[in-house]
Amino acid sequence: ALTGYKNSLKGVGYFMGAALLEWSYEAAISVNIGFIIVALPFAIFGLTTQLGRVASKNITLAAVFKQSDNINYLSLARL
Repeated sequence: ALTGYKNSLKGVGYFMGAALLEWSYEAAISVNIGFIIVALPFAIFGLTTQLGRVASKNITLAAVFKQSDNINYLSLARL
């Protein structure tokens, strides 16, 4: 969920920045800074300290490849 939200914000910032560059560089920077200022309180107060922590359980290489075939094909395609 967090990755989708982050990517959505990046997409909006990229699109708005590119569109506003046609008008003014300063306007594009200002609007993107405004987006960051609006999103920053949500990041500071809305995210937990446990975010990004790895479980203490060790995982084996066999367990990584023990996914469904579709997942393994997608992983291979990213190489």
